[in-house]
Amino acid sequence: MKYADAHADTFYRITLEGLDPFSRDGGLHVNVPRMREVGQVLQVCSVFTPKRYSGKPAEDFARRIISTLDEWAEKRPDAFVRVRCAADLALLGDSAGLIPWLEGASPLRGEIGLVDEFFALGVRGIGLVHNHANEVADGCGVPDPRGGLTSFGRELIQRMEQLGMAVDCAHLPQPAFDDVMGAVTRPPCISHVGVRRYVDIVRNADDQMLHAIAERGGFVGIDFYPEHLLKDALQPGHQPATVEHIADHLLHAMDVCGEDHVGLGGDFDGFADACVGLRHLGDLPNLERELSKRGLAEARIEKVFSGNLLRYLGEVLP
Repeated sequence: MKYADAHADTFYRITLEGLDPFSRDGGLHVNVPRMREVGQVLQVCSVFTPKRYSGKPAEDFARRIISTLDEWAEKRPDAFVRVRCAADLALLGDSAGLIPWLEGASPLRGEIGLVDEFFALGVRGIGLVHNHANEVADGCGVPDPRGGLTSFGRELIQRMEQLGMAVDCAHLPQPAFDDVMGAVTRPPCISHVGVRRYVDIVRNADDQMLHAIAERGGFVGIDFYPEHLLKDALQPGHQPATVEHIADHLLHAMDVCGEDHVGLGGDFDGFADACVGLRHLGDLPNLERELSKRGLAEARIEKVFSGNLLRYLGEVLP
């Protein structure tokens, strides 16, 4: 079964820590040996900019991560291939496709011209915010009252849609989420998220948000971060999150969105403590077995594991 994932911080860690993506036990959740084992054909690669960077340092930091990704793709075409347009998706095979994706719009510095520059570098999606506020909107970690989209945020969405870039609502609280739904004319996404049905936090998506994405033809990626899946999962003495909890979130999202709009955005390499039964990418067959045990037919599991994300990108990319 093929696997396509909507969010991982792997190249962020490779850039900062000098880790080797070809080392099976070198510290990365996602690495080439495991990608090959599970049949991974595509990875959306987070270009995350921490809160401590703003202005030109944020732009430079993002360019550094993209440069690292480019260097690996150029020297190891047997393992990696850049995906720049919808037509490239049909060519995915032995080499896994990589798509750089801004996590937080801070590298744009509020300058619309930089969108085109990052597009030229291969960026094909932008998560508008992270937990903190930026030039686009307030993030989910900002206390109430949270602001909605700024005028730059509205201009950014318009330009992204003209270029063929995905509008990613991960980390967006309301009212900014509602503003985005009112502004988009093409399918949006939430690349990595849990559902509030099980963990009622601002960072997760409620049913209204899930439905809003689906009715616009978009994509929702369920992530593997324990505290998005089970309340207080990382607190001492508390029950840990497991692969069964991931299945719970997936099935609820499918109930709300329909089976054509839900997939995986694991957020691997973006956290240290993983779920029991899904410690790293190599454990992915455990999730497949759990979904099968819950009654999902193989064709529906294939949609979750790759089909829905590939369909979504095929519609959004240039």
